[in-house]
Amino acid sequence: MKVLFSPIGNSDPWRNLRDGAMLNIVRHYNLDKAVLYFTRTIWEGNEKRKGHKSYEWENIIQTISPNTEVEIIVEDVENAQDYDVYKEKFHKYLKRIEDTHENCEIILNVTSGTPQMEATLCLEYIVYPENKKCVQVSTPIKDSNAGIEYSNPKDDKEEFEVVNEIENQSEKRCKEIDILSFREAMIRSQILGLINNYDYEGALTIINQQDSFRNKKKIKNILAEITKSIKLHRIFSEINSKYSDKNLKKILFHYLLLQMRFDRNDIAETLIRVKSIAEFLAEYYLRRNNSEILVLEKDKVKLNNENENFLAKYKLHLKQKGKNFRNENDDFLNLPAYTDIFEVLYPQSELTQNLKHVLNVNGLRNKVAHGLESLSLSQNGSSTQIKNAVYAVKDLLCIIFPNVDNSDFGYFEKKNTEIRELL
Repeated sequence: MKVLFSPIGNSDPWRNLRDGAMLNIVRHYNLDKAVLYFTRTIWEGNEKRKGHKSYEWENIIQTISPNTEVEIIVEDVENAQDYDVYKEKFHKYLKRIEDTHENCEIILNVTSGTPQMEATLCLEYIVYPENKKCVQVSTPIKDSNAGIEYSNPKDDKEEFEVVNEIENQSEKRCKEIDILSFREAMIRSQILGLINNYDYEGALTIINQQDSFRNKKKIKNILAEITKSIKLHRIFSEINSKYSDKNLKKILFHYLLLQMRFDRNDIAETLIRVKSIAEFLAEYYLRRNNSEILVLEKDKVKLNNENENFLAKYKLHLKQKGKNFRNENDDFLNLPAYTDIFEVLYPQSELTQNLKHVLNVNGLRNKVAHGLESLSLSQNGSSTQIKNAVYAVKDLLCIIFPNVDNSDFGYFEKKNTEIRELL
């Protein structure tokens, strides 16, 4: 089923004894229905010109297309020159056509009416192109109609006979226009905005909805891998193949996620992640360099109570800080404990200073993770502390794994650049 949606302008139904745009489309498209949209002003007319209500629209259309049903819409429009005024109106009527006529093809007349009407219909096609065609109609002189007299309803019968005779001997002036390149440009802009905010899943959803898209397969593959890796905490393939050290691959991957969350201002998620990564790094370093002070139980690390030399130093350190030594045999180590241990073993080291930066946001982190509270960053330099904690984790990673390639910290930017080039 073919349905025409056409605004009606001053050159409709004909002008200078030739079809206006709407009538030329009706003449050549074998329509089942024509929906004609009039503003109240053009329908009623004024002192200079009779209104379009004086034409017998159904008779005119069915004279050249007998099986075409005609629907007339007349609507009050306060500011006909406003682009926004037609956006909701046209979308509503086109949606109604789609819902009423299953599997119909909608022909959009983008020549009749005001420039604002034409632009709105083009935009509707760009955003919702399914089952639609944009049809443009050239003037008989293939130039502007300016200065050419309009038709007059009082002479409609005589004039229409002449119009039909001329048009039956004339070439078709309506043609379909391909403006989907504008839609693709709009989609590309949306994808760029999403990847700039590291929303790879959103970008993947949009590109999956496109029937055709330049470099779609390559872009989709990149987005799909990143999305799946983030969702499943599966190490990015480039990182996985580049390094042999399992722990380095793991910690680098999780730092990249941390940095990405921070860069997109996902502060709560940043706080939740930052402590876990710092604890992993601290534990890894101690197990590799000070294994004698630790014991492993149920995949968790505790202090070794049999290492009396270290325990004495550790208890004295806690006492000087006004802390009580708990029975560490019953407690697994956490970030505060690791920081105290590093203060005993490496009091002036960069490792210790970086752990302190992470510890500085532990209170905020606990409010979010355990207290389920909302965040307030307006007090006590919280934003700076969080930033320092994120970069402290990076410093810890680089100190503990000196063979990490610094360029890998730009993983997401490299991927974004790759996608941008494909777009």
